[in-house]
Amino acid sequence: MTFDPNIFRRSRTPIYLQIAKLLRQRIEQGEWKMGDQLPTLEALMSTYGVARSTLREALAQLEAEGLIRRGRGTGTFVTKDLSSQRWFKLPINWPDMLESVANLRVRPLSVPDGERIDRLPVDFVSGELAPSYVHLRRVHYRHDIAYCLIDVHLDADLFHTDPERFTTTPVLSQLAARPGLRISSARQVMWVSVSDERTASCLDIGVGDPIVEIRRALTDGSGRIIYYAHIRYPAELVRLEVDLLGTDTGARTSFDQDDGSAIAGNRRATEETG
Repeated sequence: MTFDPNIFRRSRTPIYLQIAKLLRQRIEQGEWKMGDQLPTLEALMSTYGVARSTLREALAQLEAEGLIRRGRGTGTFVTKDLSSQRWFKLPINWPDMLESVANLRVRPLSVPDGERIDRLPVDFVSGELAPSYVHLRRVHYRHDIAYCLIDVHLDADLFHTDPERFTTTPVLSQLAARPGLRISSARQVMWVSVSDERTASCLDIGVGDPIVEIRRALTDGSGRIIYYAHIRYPAELVRLEVDLLGTDTGARTSFDQDDGSAIAGNRRATEETG
């Protein structure tokens, strides 16, 4: 395949950063494994049709990220394995959802007094709003990696039954373990976006970096929306697996599932469970 360097002009991102992303992608996809030597500058110049100085800037960017090592007279070598970087598998049913929040660390964050949502954006779920909600903000960690920023709005009546647990542990785990509480529906929508200042700061990524956003809502047996969450993941950590034939019971869709939540479809998809 012949690479057209004119394609770089379609983006306002500096060309060297675009080149760095392309090289990073080739490392992640396993074309160059840890310890492998990258092609020479001359070969990369021929591939991408850019100047030597542009490639040097791109390689400097990757070196600053710890992905490569450059040596005078020895070449450029891959120093990091990115093949398992997308370790967070987005849950597509209720059991997977609960498993995804097990054994993680929660760092509660304060919510400024003046920050409030007049009405929750829950147009993707059928149900009645609770009289009031408690707004919880936290960062979720696994293996000391901040992989999720989440804003939860929890039915105030539920929250006040155990404020400590709901504040310091995953809310979904607490709801699932609560005696007498029946989750009648669980819906979520997903789309790809870019990070704002708060998300970038909390997840240690850059402003404008790609992220996966999810809005999730649960209703109880009476049809009340007891839980709403807005979740942001760094896109580079996330993967989505779906059994399109439905032969895997862990990936059934709303057509034959009645006990979980799901993500499926196009760029922005909605799927009902419950």
